Amino acid sequence: MLQAADRLVNDDIARAQLGLFHDLSDRINLTPEDRCRALDLSDRDWRAWDDFLADGPLPSSPPLPDMLRRLGHVAFNLSVVTDSGTL
Repeated sequence: MLQAADRLVNDDIARAQLGLFHDLSDRINLTPEDRCRALDLSDRDWRAWDDFLADGPLPSSPPLPDMLRRLGHVAFNLSVVTDSGTL
């Protein structure tokens, strides 16, 4: 039971981070292709993570810790660029 609860918490965190990334990307008009490229995902992985955001299963690639690092890194860089007005 505890593992299932942990999995739900992890899923919620990942979905929240993906949502934050998409919100930031929307504000700067980043296309889906640019988002995929920024996260260094294959088209297949991009679709799997997009499906996950819509309550699909957690993708295995890239692993969750790696994906969270990617999201954090890219979101930070986009925030810096947006704040500096260089877009």
